[in-house]
Amino acid sequence: MNILSKIAVFLPAFVLLSGCDGRTDQTLLPPDNAQRVTVSVRVPEGITLLPMQMLYRSERCKSKDYNSSNKAYEIRGFNGFKQAFSPQGSGDLWQQNIAIDGGGPCQWQLNSLRVSFKISDSNPLVKGKKVIETSYIFDFDDYGLSDGYGTGRAKEVSGDLDLKTDFFPMTYISHMFNETIIEMFGGNTDYEQSSRRYRLRNTKNIVIEPMFHAEKNVSLEADKQRGVGMVITYPDGNEEHVRQVNPDYQRLLSLLK
Repeated sequence: MNILSKIAVFLPAFVLLSGCDGRTDQTLLPPDNAQRVTVSVRVPEGITLLPMQMLYRSERCKSKDYNSSNKAYEIRGFNGFKQAFSPQGSGDLWQQNIAIDGGGPCQWQLNSLRVSFKISDSNPLVKGKKVIETSYIFDFDDYGLSDGYGTGRAKEVSGDLDLKTDFFPMTYISHMFNETIIEMFGGNTDYEQSSRRYRLRNTKNIVIEPMFHAEKNVSLEADKQRGVGMVITYPDGNEEHVRQVNPDYQRLLSLLK
């Protein structure tokens, strides 16, 4: 996807994830007049932006899948890989320009993008903890990337996107697995308003600006005293005993005022 200028800028240092089959030509040769989408991310201090995951599909180059009876049937071909963002000047802006029409012998068409970031390994918050990535998924066609990224259900959007989200470090202490997990919490993605998945139409620009409040850590731990539910400790030291598995996002936002 980062098909910046045909092969020269398009193919540098990509990592192939999957393909139609061993004989499928996965070359991307977007035409000069190809529609493009520009993805820009402002990366705050303490956050690491990961390479963008891109998925193209092809009606011309088919692949095979199998039903529950192990009978093969044809599906659109897959062409997936990762591409790092490019810095824009000396600031915190990172960007990629991607062709929606990937071209090539298989006439690849952009299906989905996944933009991910995480708390940096150098950040003292992550010491001794398992770090979970935070992702946005953008679909230009039917779902192609797995839904298992905690992004929520796709919201239909027409036109450009400018996404600003307040994120809080969220620590989960698991006694069962004897580990502590940390991730960036930007609201419960089970609810539409906090979903980070989008079904796009006529979109040329996507801007993502995560605002990371590293000093506002919220922690979750099983309620050993009651035997059920969770104990949520908010950045102001107040505790809440609940049966849910997510903090109150509005309560966290109120602490920023």
